[in-house]
Amino acid sequence: MMFNNNMILTTIVLAFSMTSTDAAPSAAAPVVRRTCFTAGTVGTECGQFIQDFCNSLTSIAFRNNEAKCYDTPNFKCDFGAFLEFTNGLTPPVGTPAAATCIDTLNNVTNTCGGFGGFGNVSGGPTTFTLDPNQGQCKQLEAPGT
Repeated sequence: MMFNNNMILTTIVLAFSMTSTDAAPSAAAPVVRRTCFTAGTVGTECGQFIQDFCNSLTSIAFRNNEAKCYDTPNFKCDFGAFLEFTNGLTPPVGTPAAATCIDTLNNVTNTCGGFGGFGNVSGGPTTFTLDPNQGQCKQLEAPGT
């Protein structure tokens, strides 16, 4: 039997794909979409408040938000959840899933260099924000800080 280069290459690719140990999980993890802020206060310590914020969320009406502020010794961490997307004719009302919030904000914390940012899980109706700012909670802040 004669083999040509295409047959050998096809056989190698097929054999490799059948023995790959990097199989996809049965339930693929949702894609986290995020946008990083590129300037402002750097607040890498904000990550410690993600669990508390996400687990404290309550029911949010369509186009409304829930926000919470946490103080660190040198700056504050502003968090928000904004229900802005709908896939149907009836606007949703509901409590965002804590796991979705945590995944999104951990992604922001791990990839935005401490500047914070915002994002959501692909197909999800809620956008979550993490924004370090100068000052302390309940203080007025200058625009752009």
